[in-house]
Amino acid sequence: MSRPSERPWWLVVVAVGLALAAFTILGDPELTETLRVLRRGIAVTVRVTVFGFALALALGLVAGLGRASGNAWVRQASTLYVEVVRGVPMLVLVLWFGFAFAPWIVGVLRDPLIGPVDELIAAGWSLGGLLPALAAKLAACARPSACMPMEARGIAGLGVGYGAYIAEIVRAGIESVGAGQREAAASLGMSRRQAMRFVVLPQALRLALPPLGNDLVALLKDSSLISILAVPDLVHVARVHVARTFDALATWNLVALLYLVLTLSLSAVVRRLERRGDWARRAGDG
Repeated sequence: MSRPSERPWWLVVVAVGLALAAFTILGDPELTETLRVLRRGIAVTVRVTVFGFALALALGLVAGLGRASGNAWVRQASTLYVEVVRGVPMLVLVLWFGFAFAPWIVGVLRDPLIGPVDELIAAGWSLGGLLPALAAKLAACARPSACMPMEARGIAGLGVGYGAYIAEIVRAGIESVGAGQREAAASLGMSRRQAMRFVVLPQALRLALPPLGNDLVALLKDSSLISILAVPDLVHVARVHVARTFDALATWNLVALLYLVLTLSLSAVVRRLERRGDWARRAGDG
């Protein structure tokens, strides 16, 4: 039996606090209306978190494998990405992708295509309507926001930023797998790549699950940074509502409460995955 000090009393306190907050909100028409307004930003916040973490996980896996690679060029290139990106604040990355890199890359990709596409259309080429549609899209891209929405730019900034941190988590997970595992894979006739794919990487990712979960929760909170790009996430919707109603105290209290609910729910899912991973490992050891 667990001692009283080891029981999750904090969870009881949080649950009671959330219940009281819900009772207060439902009993106040103004708070209920504010909550209804803020709900429009929750979907954007969740979407940015999901896609941002997916991009970060992909970049982090590639860079983490590169950091553990035996090829010096690959290892140095991965280290360059990790060290440079980790040295830049997340807010600066979001602003850079939003207002500097995205307009530049749209211009680089758009300008060389406009002339050839127009010439093909003038020569009578259509390709089943594909070229006129492409020409219309290129014309619309005269405004970069029409080609790359601000939400996508924010996702790119968060994904690239968190990818550098996930790369270090993956690298540490790979290095934590004992050399005996690689030797055993080699004795079975596996190549270095096969050993990494089928033996080392699955164990490394299982070991990396707790810090990956922490990064996911952190990204959920840092998704609020995209509000600076005027993306209608939870924070941006709250700012607009405060500017219209001047009810700052109630609005930001509700924003904090909603973020708390989201992070606690996500943390609970991560802990459940960790327990399932521990159970699977113990079953395998048995």
